[in-house]
Amino acid sequence: MKAKERQSKLRAIVDAKAKARCLAGEISGNQRRFLRVGLEKGKELEPAGRLAGPIP
Repeated sequence: MKAKERQSKLRAIVDAKAKARCLAGEISGNQRRFLRVGLEKGKELEPAGRLAGPIP
């Protein structure tokens, strides 16, 4: 891949990520708390069996 093509693709990726962040908005307090508890507790609180979802 030529340097100019690579720069063009990298620029498109950066622009797409920036647009996605703008459209996503801010993380709410509830979302932040949910993520924090997930990091603290780990996999021990993950559902198992039927609660985990359908079996493919």
